[in-house]
Amino acid sequence: MSLGKNIRRMRQDKGWNQLQLCERTGIKVGHISKLEQDEGDPKLSTLHKLMDALECSADSLLLDISKMNRDAILKQTLERALKLPEANKAAIIEVVDGYCRACGMEQNFTEGNKTWLTIYMKAPERIPLPEAKEKAE
Repeated sequence: MSLGKNIRRMRQDKGWNQLQLCERTGIKVGHISKLEQDEGDPKLSTLHKLMDALECSADSLLLDISKMNRDAILKQTLERALKLPEANKAAIIEVVDGYCRACGMEQNFTEGNKTWLTIYMKAPERIPLPEAKEKAE
């Protein structure tokens, strides 16, 4: 994924159009359009404005996903998830935690492992999540 695709993805993550990013960065909308199309080389000051507005690291903005290993992609994905609302974060935690527990249980069912019955009787513990605070009406 190129710089342009990274800018577009992070802008869309925030629900912004190019004009809204323009307003938050002071970069002309035509320049943002060209950057998203990978035309031209941005100045360092332009990159800093984009990082500030998009609240991202230089890695998230500049690294090409097609050349990254899975750990780096996971790190970038989790960085994006940290910006989500609390309810969405809780859902992601549930999914990832459940998947990790399932992978751990799967290892216990490998051929030759006689402890599977004990493991099956006591499921792995879930990550406890704090209760959501009720909104005052």
